[in-house]
Amino acid sequence: MAASRGYKAAKRSAAKQHGRLAAHRADTARKWAKAAVIDFDQIAVEDFRPKFLAKSTMARKAADASIAATKRALIEQAEKHGRHLVLIDPRHTTTDCSKCGAKAKHPLSLSQRTYRCESCGFVADRDKNSADVIRNRAGFVPAGVDRVRPGRSPSGQAA
Repeated sequence: MAASRGYKAAKRSAAKQHGRLAAHRADTARKWAKAAVIDFDQIAVEDFRPKFLAKSTMARKAADASIAATKRALIEQAEKHGRHLVLIDPRHTTTDCSKCGAKAKHPLSLSQRTYRCESCGFVADRDKNSADVIRNRAGFVPAGVDRVRPGRSPSGQAA
């Protein structure tokens, strides 16, 4: 049985909208990556595997956020602008202590917003600790904002 004219029109319209959305996401990823690469000489990010995320409960959010496209854009922009980009293994970034390197015995739930190290007693915001773990694994020296491009602050505003 042949498809009706209305069905074909709806199918074309849906494909057109999907194409626009994909182009918008790719453009947003490219613009974000370029802004990050222009502001910083060294960048370290978790090397997320989108296939792994698709198998988890984060599937819809991962697809929506276009993690793969954003990661690809960041790699391309870093190469284009000659910046140092390090992809870090994402395992245990939330359970390792950024000060002493000890691993927590139990994983943190998403509702736990504060990281507490049982070994050294260090206490920090969960996300800040994870960012510091990533920075340490990349081998970057915590030097404040001296690696920001001249004339710019870390927030992207002109100085």
